[in-house]
Amino acid sequence: MRCLIIVSAVVLTLAAPLWAQGDAEQASGDQSITHGEFSQMVIDIALGWEEATPDPATSLEKLKLWNIAPTTWEVDELLTHGELSQIAAQVGIEYLPARPDSPVSRVFVEALLWREVGKLRDYMAKRLGHGFSANHVLDAGVDRAVSPSDFD
Repeated sequence: MRCLIIVSAVVLTLAAPLWAQGDAEQASGDQSITHGEFSQMVIDIALGWEEATPDPATSLEKLKLWNIAPTTWEVDELLTHGELSQIAAQVGIEYLPARPDSPVSRVFVEALLWREVGKLRDYMAKRLGHGFSANHVLDAGVDRAVSPSDFD
């Protein structure tokens, strides 16, 4: 009997984080982010535009044009952890989701993008040839360093 109580206590202790995670995901389910809203967030954070961020449809088209977002994405579809993981890997951000098919909350996406803003901005600067970067040469759209010995 005593062994059964100990085993039950251990099982409940190990299962508690899973229940809590399910409750947290359900609570954040109301704050899920769509592909279009994600695209807006990427453009806003990565490029730091001072002008107004384009609407969700335009933002998504820009990411598709830049080969960042898959062409199959729809503006109003919810972003999943698996999709976020694929985009993050493309940019050089390591993220391995526990539940790839579950929707992502806006708060989680924003935290991940801001945590890795340096990698995101470097990727965009290399991809577009301009923008904010840790490397000033990339900001100017120059693909190689210029040396005085190159001048005539």
